[in-house]
Amino acid sequence: MSEAEPPVAEPDEAPQSGIPSQTGQIRLIAGAIQGLVLYLLYLSIDTHSWPSTDPYWLTPLLMIGVFVPLLFVQACGDWQRRTLVLWCVSATAILAALAWHDIWRQWEPGGPMRSGGDTAMTFALVAFTIVGLFIAQSLIAAADHERKWIASYGAYFDAAWKLGVQLALAVAFVAVFWGVLWLGAVLFGLIGLKFLETLIQKAWFAIPATTLAVAVAIHVTDVRARLVAGIRTVALTLLAWLLPLMTLIGAGFTLSLPFTGLAPLWATRSAAGLLLTAAAVLVVLINTAFQDGDPAHNRPRILRIAEGAAAVVLVPLVLIASYALWLRVQQYGWTVERIVTAATILVALLYAFGYAASVALSLMGGAWMALAARVNVVTAFVVLAVLLALFSPLGDPARLSVASQMDRLKSGKVDPVKFDYAYLRFQGGRYGHAALEELQRLMLGRNDDAMHHFAKAALTGTEITPGRLSRLDIVHNVTVYPNTRALPRTFLEQDWLKTGGGPECVSRAGALCDAFFADFDGDGNDEIVLVNGSDTYWYGNILKIGPDNIWRPLATINGSCRGSLDALRRGEAQMAPPSQLRDWVVQGVRIRPERGYIAAPPCPN
Repeated sequence: MSEAEPPVAEPDEAPQSGIPSQTGQIRLIAGAIQGLVLYLLYLSIDTHSWPSTDPYWLTPLLMIGVFVPLLFVQACGDWQRRTLVLWCVSATAILAALAWHDIWRQWEPGGPMRSGGDTAMTFALVAFTIVGLFIAQSLIAAADHERKWIASYGAYFDAAWKLGVQLALAVAFVAVFWGVLWLGAVLFGLIGLKFLETLIQKAWFAIPATTLAVAVAIHVTDVRARLVAGIRTVALTLLAWLLPLMTLIGAGFTLSLPFTGLAPLWATRSAAGLLLTAAAVLVVLINTAFQDGDPAHNRPRILRIAEGAAAVVLVPLVLIASYALWLRVQQYGWTVERIVTAATILVALLYAFGYAASVALSLMGGAWMALAARVNVVTAFVVLAVLLALFSPLGDPARLSVASQMDRLKSGKVDPVKFDYAYLRFQGGRYGHAALEELQRLMLGRNDDAMHHFAKAALTGTEITPGRLSRLDIVHNVTVYPNTRALPRTFLEQDWLKTGGGPECVSRAGALCDAFFADFDGDGNDEIVLVNGSDTYWYGNILKIGPDNIWRPLATINGSCRGSLDALRRGEAQMAPPSQLRDWVVQGVRIRPERGYIAAPPCPN
């Protein structure tokens, strides 16, 4: 090399990012400040001092202290200063508002926190905040990088995957970091030195050490951009080749439905959730194959075919999930879980029909799956809007579900005796509390005394009766099949605490069971079977009335065949020819009652 020639950096020494040299110091300072703030909040909780004594302060401060520094550390040195400041300020305001509302919606006016703890920050708030911030951080990063409000799809793709890989590596690094510290503590402990074990158990060390480790991990992955890109490439390549397999599974499932019908699917009682999970996996795998949509990548033909087929399979999966949810809502009204499921279905419908339209346009001569890029961007903004609505008064699932359940009660769709007052108490938050207060005064003209009775019990959180259950309590607990029959007066008036022999639904408020009638001993009089459990496994107590009009245990019976409990509820059971006690025949299976416990019989093939 001549003296006039500048030195050339080796490939391993070449600069890998445009991150300023002082960025690492700024990130370490931010991590240290975050650790200090979180330790002070922990200290207030440990000593029961402010702000832990006021959840309206503690929860917002926790949310801000955990998430805002992470947003800053990840974007520092890469974003424009103006964008970074505006986003951190906005995120602080949004997180504070969401956390404050999360507390407000659970707080009983003049009462204790529902969760029974010092704070009532829900797991759902934390989980969906992570999702929302991930999406928002990626969208803003791409827009800031290209200096425009709506960036190109390639920029969004790069920003999202960079952030995802950084977070995964940061979690792994922190786990290994603490593993090394614990290993060191064990080694020193072997020779009687406990100082390291004592140190890492101190909150004043553990919390700042963790936040600093996160800052270091994010900075290293940011500087080593090629490392992140390489990991992303490997992950996408591996996942993309799972798409053909998942597409075959989804297509096979969909094509089997005309032959099997939907009954087995409904029997799972979780059809919508399972179908949406399958749809989510398909969406992720489609995007691992599609990547940034650049035609120059020249994806293998099998992946392009799988992308198109998976996009088509998405449509029936999401539509069936929508139908399953609709059926449940028609039967039982809206609940918090069903409203969240409906929001998920809305997003899934956008993906399904957007991808299907993309395939249709491609087959008509357009660029392959070109519309999918726009669908992904639009859906990302829709997800953010949906999350903000769900965790604000606008679309609060608790508020909407309480309104739905109250409408069912007032319209006569559900009898006041069978109404789920406990749902209002434990799932309805502040809105459920207000509804229970209203129900104590409401006059519907049917079973008003029972409604006032149960509403007051649910509102106070006490047993409906201090010992023996009343007739109303037992009627509320026990669902009778068929509904044309009713429990005998002797059964309802029996003091089960004294006589014993019955399951919890006749002796404890709020314990539910089903009641069936069948003549097991062949004497011409029906016994009562009180059944607990699920469609996967149920067990029953057979009760017989004696000459003294006292109902006593005759035998026990149980089943473990899928669909058998639903068959019992539909009245599809017969009595077998008599033996010592007659068998119950459900779905062709003879279930033998025994005076004691017996295992369930084998199910039919």
